[in-house]
Amino acid sequence: MNKNILLTIITIFVLTVVSAQDAKYGFRLGVNISSLNSDLSGDFEDGRVGLAAGFLAEFFINNRWSVQPEIQYSAQGNQNDQLRTDYINVPILLKYHFTDVINAYAGPQAGLKIWEWENNENYKTFDFAAVVGVGFNITENFFADVRYAYGLVNVFEDDGLFGNFDANSGNIQIGVGYKL
Repeated sequence: MNKNILLTIITIFVLTVVSAQDAKYGFRLGVNISSLNSDLSGDFEDGRVGLAAGFLAEFFINNRWSVQPEIQYSAQGNQNDQLRTDYINVPILLKYHFTDVINAYAGPQAGLKIWEWENNENYKTFDFAAVVGVGFNITENFFADVRYAYGLVNVFEDDGLFGNFDANSGNIQIGVGYKL
């Protein structure tokens, strides 16, 4: 099922890129404050501070609405060494521009695990999350934003070290970027 979701997101991204007439491209760099949400206590509660960096394209539908697909590296998990992991995330964000300065956005995010601590293989390969956020255009090219991604699936493999537990990812990102 996760492969179907990822394929759908990639298809939406490609169709958006092909059909867009008014587009901006850029990059985004930020800090990620991530954790694992679970009923367990202890190590699962200790958040990890890491890097989030990637590229984006923004395609305007009209003066108020745009679609912003991204591809980004994201350091996730938490402080426990066995619970650290890194992803390549692909959010597809629908943005509403209240003014030329303030916007809000939401959308799905597919993630592909690219690294985990000492190859314990605790994490599933794919993650899927819902993203909400607010952005501020500082100038025509520079922007800042804050977003929250809430994981919608269990991140642990059934036969991994943490296979008996369910946990989903959650992270707050604070970022700045530049659009060409």
